[in-house]
Amino acid sequence: MITALTTILVLVSLGLVITVPVALATPGEWENSKESFTKGFQGWIFLVLAVAAADGISATF
Repeated sequence: MITALTTILVLVSLGLVITVPVALATPGEWENSKESFTKGFQGWIFLVLAVAAADGISATF
């Protein structure tokens, strides 16, 4: 489970690292897609917390 969550976290991180600078460099793109990037950032934070929680739970067993 931790491996799957970590893989998803890495893929989302890679996607954000590639798409955010492109959106910032393209005129007008950031204003149009700010809401979707905000949801992406929130998803990334959720994944970080989920990986931490899964690791904490697996460490106790």
